[in-house]
Amino acid sequence: MTPTTGPVLCGDWRRYGPDLAAVHGPAPVHAAALRRWLLGGCAGPTPVRQGFVAVAARPDGATVVATSPRWEQSGLYAVVDGRLHVALHPRDLIRSLPRPPALNVAKLVDLAVHHDDPAVTIFEGIARVPNGHVLVQEPGGTVTVRRWFEPDVDEDRSIRVREAPRLLRGAVRDAVRVSLPGAGQVTATMSGGLDSSTVAATAAGLLAPEGRSVQAFTHVPIPGTDDPPGAWDADDGPYAEAIARSIDGLSWSPVANTTLTTPLEADRWAMERTWQPAFNPLNQVWFNEIVRRSETLRSPLLLTGGAGNATFSRSSDGVLRTLARRGRVDALLRQVALRHGTGLSWGRAARSVVRETLPARVLAARREQRMRRSGLRPEWIAMLESLPARLDRLSDAARADYERAQAGLGTPDRAAWIDFVRLDGARFGLSQDMSDSVWWSDPLSDPELVATALRMPEEAWLAGGRDRGLARETALGVLPDVVRLRRTWGAQSADGPAWVVGQVPAYQELLERFRASPVVPEILDLELLASVVSPLLTDPDTAVLWQDVYGRAFSLGHFVVWYEDEVLSR
Repeated sequence: MTPTTGPVLCGDWRRYGPDLAAVHGPAPVHAAALRRWLLGGCAGPTPVRQGFVAVAARPDGATVVATSPRWEQSGLYAVVDGRLHVALHPRDLIRSLPRPPALNVAKLVDLAVHHDDPAVTIFEGIARVPNGHVLVQEPGGTVTVRRWFEPDVDEDRSIRVREAPRLLRGAVRDAVRVSLPGAGQVTATMSGGLDSSTVAATAAGLLAPEGRSVQAFTHVPIPGTDDPPGAWDADDGPYAEAIARSIDGLSWSPVANTTLTTPLEADRWAMERTWQPAFNPLNQVWFNEIVRRSETLRSPLLLTGGAGNATFSRSSDGVLRTLARRGRVDALLRQVALRHGTGLSWGRAARSVVRETLPARVLAARREQRMRRSGLRPEWIAMLESLPARLDRLSDAARADYERAQAGLGTPDRAAWIDFVRLDGARFGLSQDMSDSVWWSDPLSDPELVATALRMPEEAWLAGGRDRGLARETALGVLPDVVRLRRTWGAQSADGPAWVVGQVPAYQELLERFRASPVVPEILDLELLASVVSPLLTDPDTAVLWQDVYGRAFSLGHFVVWYEDEVLSR
């Protein structure tokens, strides 16, 4: 690979000789092993466990580009006059092209209804090597992309249920270990729940003997914020503080939006760094602040637990029904006994197990009942269902997904969970591109941890008789019980209504910019958007849900007009 031949590497790459380059997390890399793996067709386990995009030149003149399966990086590419351009950040790739590409309207429409093809980007002419895939450009210019990460999805029923927490705990510890830099500060997001808290606590346990520590951050609401209805906590701070008090090597700082930064301001800050739309307007406010604080501390690594619901804290939804279909009466009876051991009467324990073995449609109806009991009123549920997208322009795949979601069909089962585990959770690449100096690391998407999770017998996920039971048992001795056995959920941005007070004019002004754009009217239903720029935006009862539905659409349109103004017109 030279400046005049081979691929164009856009951005800051680490060179390991004339035939190998990579971008990866700050943990050490065995370059010779990585080279052999790439040139050998990416067969077998990857020698790099942290997130990476690696490029190698084969002796025959072909170029090989491989990506990690972790939910971290995003490998982008374009072919210009037969030559491959490769980058992690869209900014770097776009700046290498003769002219900025137009936006991909079809992709943006699909994103508006939460459908995402991980191989397709929002930019015309720029494609993506999905995570866990390898691209090969042959000497003649032909490009092929295939999946290299193909973990075995069959249960290993030789694993005893009582051994499962120990195995998973070891896999988590190993995944965190291989993510850590050899020196320097480490920061972490820590929600006060199971996933990110287990990652942060595990990292602290590994670093403390070296005299190093983890600085964890948790969003906390501004004073006076009430708990949302249902089983929600407005403030995760007390749980995070309890973790920090119980673990050596873990420091904790709350992150509060005391300046009342608005979601639109947070969107703008993020898109100027990432060249991508944000997808969670409220959480983006404190995501941005945690990144800024990590940069101030000069931390090369920001630990998270984003993949935890897939690989670590899998819900028990659908598991008992699967076991019942297999005729596993013994497993059902053991679960009754475990639930009785958590404090339920024998009758309540038995009824709870029977309820979870009911037919799929009954389970779906019960989930809707739980949603309503959680505090969502019928008019709020209707709000969720009125996505402001140009539904007439959806791709066939997006339309099928949208119609399934509208129908509310299906119930979780092992096949659905496997799809979730194999999901390309970094397909947007947004988090990684927020900083050029801080690597956004998710050890719970580590390939060896994924393989361990997929091997677990179904009954293991019911350990301890509680929902997300295997994670709770795995966290025994890692997290204090007040967190490990927590039965409430963290609302995370419960004080969001205070951030949007007086913001109706700002959204109305942005809506006018949308109308003047050649692209936004092609992806969003502007009349529907205009109808909801109303008191619903600032009403404390609806403001958070409004941002989840319509704020997300505004973020999409906000990015489009930013790109038109700041990139295409320059």
